[in-house]
Amino acid sequence: MKKLILTIALLGFTLNSSAQDFSWGPKVGIALPSIKLSDVEDVESGIETLRLLEEANAKISAHIGVFARISLLGFYVQPEILFSSSKSEVGYNLLLAGQTNYESVAGEVRLNKLDIPVLVGKRFLKVFRVNAGPVFTLPLSEDISFKSLSSTVSDVETNYKSATVGAQIGAGLDLAFLTVDLRYELALQSISEGISVGGTEFAADQRVNQFLISIGYKF
Repeated sequence: MKKLILTIALLGFTLNSSAQDFSWGPKVGIALPSIKLSDVEDVESGIETLRLLEEANAKISAHIGVFARISLLGFYVQPEILFSSSKSEVGYNLLLAGQTNYESVAGEVRLNKLDIPVLVGKRFLKVFRVNAGPVFTLPLSEDISFKSLSSTVSDVETNYKSATVGAQIGAGLDLAFLTVDLRYELALQSISEGISVGGTEFAADQRVNQFLISIGYKF
């Protein structure tokens, strides 16, 4: 799947010979992601009960990359290749044998990934744009660190998939050589095979939705 995604991206950036109008350039931006967990059940063992929290706190993240815009027949196609680094807080509650109150354990997940949106859009009044399309995500690396951990359970694995697909919809504004985009990204599938905490497996549906704003320079 990775080869297919990269092939689509490279084709988008090389289709300029037959286009009525072609531009490209660098872009940077920020995003507000949120990790949503669903279909999570408590897991019990002989000494403890784990309860995975179903929503994480979003943190502002950044992305940087390059875009191309190809205009054809009144519409345009805009493929992008973006490196992004996102952060979210995750947590779980632990109930040890013999105790009556859950102990809350919080941590931070940092995910570095490659996002490849391929958007189709329409211009209005020469400066306004609307667009929508799929976004392909390739996780590159991850890091989990805990703010506090007094329990014996510390090993957390997110088990991210090698590639996932989502959807983006948004609007844009073109001012001379500058281009501004505001989008919402919806996860169409879980980004992981499940989550394990201290060797305990959770078959959770984990999705990342986010708002994104970016600014680019057109050549």
